[in-house]
Formats: sequence, C-alpha cells, structure tokens
Amino acid sequence: MEKKSNTEKILVISDTPDLMEMVKKAVDGSLEVVYASNEQEGLEKARKELPGIIVLGYIEPQGTAFELHRKLGDGWITKNISLLLVDVESQDSSRKVLSMEEGLQIEADAYISLSAKDSSVSSAQLAESIVRLKEKLSTRLEERVNTLRESILDPDTFCVTWEQIPGRGAFEMPQEELIDNVRRVAKKGRIHAVSVTDNPGGNPAISTEILCTEIKKLGVEPLVHLAFRDKNRNQCESLLYGLAALGVRNVLMLSGDYPSSGGFKGTPKPVFDLDSVNGLQLIEMMNKGMDHEVMRRKVTLAPTDFFTGVAVSPFKQLEAELMGQYYKLKKKIEAGANFIIPQLGYDARKFHELLLWLKVHGYDVPVLANIYVLPYGAAKTMHANQIPGCIVTDKLLAELAEEAKATDKGRAARLTRAAKMYALAKGLGFAGAHIGGHGITYEMVDHIIGEGEELASNWQDLVAEFDYPQNAGFYFFEKDTETGLNREVQAARTAKTSRPPIYEFSRLAHVSLFNPKSIIFKALRPVVKKIDSSSSPKSAFESCEHLSKVVLFGCMNCGDCGLFDVAFLCPMSQCPKNQRNGPCGGSYEGWCEVHPDKKCVWVRAYERLKAHKEEDEIGDNTVPPCNWELSGTSSWLNFYLGRDHSAKRLGIEPPVDKDSPEKPGANKETQKAS
Repeated sequence: MEKKSNTEKILVISDTPDLMEMVKKAVDGSLEVVYASNEQEGLEKARKELPGIIVLGYIEPQGTAFELHRKLGDGWITKNISLLLVDVESQDSSRKVLSMEEGLQIEADAYISLSAKDSSVSSAQLAESIVRLKEKLSTRLEERVNTLRESILDPDTFCVTWEQIPGRGAFEMPQEELIDNVRRVAKKGRIHAVSVTDNPGGNPAISTEILCTEIKKLGVEPLVHLAFRDKNRNQCESLLYGLAALGVRNVLMLSGDYPSSGGFKGTPKPVFDLDSVNGLQLIEMMNKGMDHEVMRRKVTLAPTDFFTGVAVSPFKQLEAELMGQYYKLKKKIEAGANFIIPQLGYDARKFHELLLWLKVHGYDVPVLANIYVLPYGAAKTMHANQIPGCIVTDKLLAELAEEAKATDKGRAARLTRAAKMYALAKGLGFAGAHIGGHGITYEMVDHIIGEGEELASNWQDLVAEFDYPQNAGFYFFEKDTETGLNREVQAARTAKTSRPPIYEFSRLAHVSLFNPKSIIFKALRPVVKKIDSSSSPKSAFESCEHLSKVVLFGCMNCGDCGLFDVAFLCPMSQCPKNQRNGPCGGSYEGWCEVHPDKKCVWVRAYERLKAHKEEDEIGDNTVPPCNWELSGTSSWLNFYLGRDHSAKRLGIEPPVDKDSPEKPGANKETQKAS
C-alpha cells in the first residue's frame, strides 16, 4: 500500500482486537491504526481523531455495528469519513457484523467478509484475506485523495485545471453549461480539477462555494476562488469552515477585482478586510487547529486540510511594479502558499522569469501556467486595460487581428496558440496548466492537451513565438540571447527614485519620536499614559493628531496606522483595496487599477524606499489586518502604549500600572491573538 500522509489514520472499532491486527498487517506500517473496543469509545475517537477510514467489526450486542455505521454516516463531524464494515468469519455464526436485513441496506463496496486466524482456516486463506483487506483499504483511501494536490505535487504528472465562470443568476444557462462541463470532466478523467471564479470583474454571480460543493458531488475536485473584495475576516473564516465540512479542500486566495457598478442599485461598498497574505495566515492556523477562548478556557478546533494557491503577476512593465509583485509573493510563500497561478500574459521570458525567481530564492513551490484561449474581441478589451492584470501587447493584438480574418474567426489559431503555451509550460518546468477562456468546450480543452503533449518534446522551438515584451518593460533577469529566455543573473535596477520633502520629514520624525530606543520616546511614555487616562486631554490630542495627519497623509483615522509599512503613505486612503502587504495585480504601467489617474501607492513606496536602498524591506515584514477595535482612536497613543500592530512588532508593551497586580507581559496572549 502506498504510504500516505502521517496525518491519515485508520480507526478500528471492534470488541476483539483480532480485526485490528489484520488491519495492521494490511497497511504494513504505512498508516497509524487506532483501536476502540466499543461503540461509545469508537464514537469519541472518531470525533476526536478524525481518521481517514473507520473499520467497523463486530460489537456486542448484535446490531450495534450497523447502528454505529448509521450514526457515523449521519454525524456532522464524521460524515466525510470513509466507512468499511468487516465480517471476520468464525465458527460462531451469531457474531455476524450485519444481519441479513441490515446487509440489504448497506452498499456492496462498504462491506467485506474475511477469514480469521482460526484452527479451521489455512495460512493461505488468511493471507488471501489480508490481501483483500489491503485492496479494500487502498480503494477507500484513493476515494479520499485530493487529486489536485496529488497531481500538482507529483513530478511525473502535468496537472490540468479548467476555469469556469458561473455568471449571474441561479437558474441560467451558464450554470447549466458549467455542470455539463463538470460531468464531461468526471467521465473523461483527463482534467484534475475544475476551478470556479468568485465574482470576476467585481460583478455579482452565483457563489463559487455553492457551485464547488456541487462539483464535488459529481466526483470532480473543485478549486474555489476566494476573493477578499466582498468579505470580512469573520465571513472568510465561516465560509472556509463550511467548505471544509463539505469536503472542499482547494482554495485560490485573491484580493479580487474592485467592485463594478453592475451591482444592485450601483457600486457596492468594497470590503478588503484581509489581503491574500492575511488569508493564507488564517488558513495556516485553521490547518493546524485554531486556538480560541470559550468562557476563558482555551479550545483548539479540529484542523482543516486546505490546499491553498495564490496569484502573482510577472507581466508588469515597471521595475517598481514587478518588484512589488515578487516582494508580496515572498510573503505569500512564507505565509503558507502551496501553489502559484500567475495572472494573464503571453511573454515566454516572463513565464521563465517566475520559475527562475523561485529557484534563485530557494522556494520549492509548484506553478501552474495560466493559459487563456484568447479571441480577438477579448484581446482588444485587455489591450485597452479594461480587464485588470491581463497583458496583451501591440504585437500580439496585431497577430490576433490577422487571425480573426480567417473563415473560422481565428478559432483554430487560438487553440493552437494555447496548445503551444501548454507545451512551452511543460518544457519550462511548470507543474501544470490552468486553462480558461470564455465559451470554450471540453473538446477544445481536450484538443489543447492533446496537441500540447505532441509539441512538448520540441518546446524550445516555440520560445521565439512568444516574444511579446512590453515597451521598455523591466525583467528581473538578464536575457539569454541563445535561448531567448533568461540568464541566472539579476538585471540592473535603474528605475528612478523619489525623495519628496514630506517623506524625508516623516523619516526624521519617526527616528526621533517613534523609535523605542530613543531618549524622546522614553521621556514621552509617561506623558502619553497620562493623556490617555484623561478624557478631555485625550480628546484634544486625538483631534489634533487626526487633523494633522489628514493634511499630511489623508488619514482615515483607523487607529492601527500603516504609514510605517508603506513608506509613510496611507494604505487606507491611497489604496482603494487597502493593501498593506504589497500591491494587488491590477496596476497598469504604474497606475492604479481603480483610479488610473493616480500612481499605485506601492509604486510610490518603492521609489521612496529605493532612494535610501531600503526597497527590499517591503518583503520583510508581514503586516496583520487592521484591528478595527482601534478605529477612531489616536494611533500615536496606540503606538506608545503598545496597542497597535507596529508597537507589537517592535516589542513595545503597555506600561505597567503600579497600583495594578498585572505584571509585564501579561497581555501577551491578547497580543498574539491580535
């Protein structure tokens, strides 16, 4: 039997240990085997251990095993666990695990009868029973395998996922077609997972999590897109637990496109409470078993088993844009990203650049190439920057315009281009391909895979066909003129820097006033504590601070200030998506996705930090989401008194009240939770 994860267990429930010994021989040390001798112990261990399989043998009195099988199958905690009823034949016919009537109510593949070690049973019969049990357990384990995880992580498999766009409404043809596509995937078995977008373009659509549970029921592994545009952290956590309970385990974490004006009575309010880095941290905690307090008691929740992907855009024109993408990717990987899907582009050097960047930085994270079957109409929209994060150059658009003149409107040419991208991705070392496109059928995807496999052996010959550089575009590595790809030598970073007076003034003020080691900071701490404890001085102080920061930084008075993290630019007022850990993927030639007349706040931050050779610091500190408990309060007081995220990162603890029995460090649990 193939060795599985150490977290996979088999629980054997039987009133005699003989069955457990048979199971141990069958798994041969590849899985942990846990034993329970009665119904109550079995239920408790099933709910606590969450095994991959539960093997039910005979339990006194007769009928108990059947009733326990029903309880486990109907139980909320245990409903996703594979169950196997095992009859160990003996001379005592009264010890049958199922009666004849009970057996008629059980599916055939959920039952097996074996010969036990007995004076009437030969060694050959016993060995045959062990082999049959081994095969049955292997089949049960295969049913639980996350095929997306297995195919992405298997170096001998080129994983293929197919992206679906569900559309608005509940009973519409796009949803009917999506389910039909999934049925074709389940029948053919050539595609490893189907992904469903989450309100693409910021437009309302049927929920991705609902459709993905339906996809799971049809026997196909779903990949849920989770965009933080519309959800706060509580809703994200609730949604993720719901998905886990329904057996949906694959998630693609995204910031999400900004809300469009197509919603109910206009543009909805954006949320962006978390970014993708924070979302990954949340899932990492959930996968380990999240701790929380109930009635002042620590409770650890059952761990989830999410396999989480992230997006990145290597197809950025400016140095500042591209470096911001890689700085944020570094944080995503360190927060627990399991795989990567780049945003849309067609430049072979950029595909190779992403893989080479991962190699140079020592990150062993698999990447799926994003292959979009691109018609001329969609290309024109992308070229005009009307779909954020999608890059179509002048050269590519001109080629598509020529192809569109054919009698098939360019259909054959775009399918061949997608097949060549598939071959190129496989040759470059991608773990798979994420295939998408409006209106493409299963037959089209099957054609792309088939032709791509045929072309893969000569992938080097295809590099020149994907030479689509942007005008004065920046590459992280120098070009290899022989291959048309990249050398493992970083390119010179020659982008301009910026030293606005307000930034230089802010740096000076920060060193003087907000450095915990400075004399001024230490002297002001008692004063700040006194101001914080008096209502009138505190109110006046908060008003003066807010007024000055509105004038200087456009302050939104969140109380958990992010100025220190973004080169003294406010991510709440100057980034429509409130991104605190790096840029989203929507900027275009350095300009904001939402406000194209304004520079991306992270481009500006890069230019400021680079002037002091500190630009790499963008990737060093992961910033937590804003603590809204502090909203409307003084961020200066919060920093000095150890309440905001910057103070906690620097180790500033709240001052100790001499009249209070509380000792230094008493709030560490609160800080950790924050």
